Amino acid sequence: MNKLTFLGVAGLAWTVATPAFAADLPMAVKSPAPFATRFTWTGCYGGGHVGAAFQRHDATDPVLLIQDNLGGPGTTVGTTTAKVSTTDVALGGQLGCDYQFSPNWVVGIEGAASAGVVDGHKTVGLPAGNPGYSALVTVSTDLMTAITGRLGYAVDRWMFYGKGGVAWTNDKYSITGTFAGTPFDAEGLGAWRTGWTAGAGVEWAFADDWSVRLEYDYYDFGTPVVNMIDTGNGFMGPVAYRQSTQTVKLGVNFHVWGAQ
Repeated sequence: MNKLTFLGVAGLAWTVATPAFAADLPMAVKSPAPFATRFTWTGCYGGGHVGAAFQRHDATDPVLLIQDNLGGPGTTVGTTTAKVSTTDVALGGQLGCDYQFSPNWVVGIEGAASAGVVDGHKTVGLPAGNPGYSALVTVSTDLMTAITGRLGYAVDRWMFYGKGGVAWTNDKYSITGTFAGTPFDAEGLGAWRTGWTAGAGVEWAFADDWSVRLEYDYYDFGTPVVNMIDTGNGFMGPVAYRQSTQTVKLGVNFHVWGAQ
């Protein structure tokens, strides 16, 4: 075999053997991509909210207070309830902290306050007086506050939650008008009333540090008795005010120490 023939055979053998040899080599393994950080609701936050407050105040018995003090004891027959209903603005803020565990549940605590609630009015007749005599019952709520716990279920950046706790409200009351030619103005300060609240909502973390929420809350402040005082006519007397409030609020929060 001459030299050229030998080189030709060797080249052909190399051509055939190379693919088989390469097939036996181990495949190159790519480095695994780093795991993405899982979002968590653990951390603290603060923010603001705006919404609507639907209030109901049932005053019992403003007619008895006026007629029996200006017309004499026993003037009033029966019981009268003035139902004062208002639709108001709820504007305020909230602060809280959450902890996510196990692995989708979230537990937290929050303090919130809402102001900007306007007066509500209800006119009731004074049947013992001349036709057309009436009393104007006015209730105003300056501020509502609450401290609540909440339990939520997180689906990544979405959280569905329920909440409940203790609530406080600061109200003012007045009953004004004219009876038998005598003007009257009975005022009452409810000071801080204590009640309870419960609600539910959904919150979405649209960025690592920001979230937006939609929430419904119900407040109940019972039926405390308020001592109404008319300094001009020199009389006083009790009126019971049954109060409940429903709110729908849209809020935004800035989160600190949350996961990225």
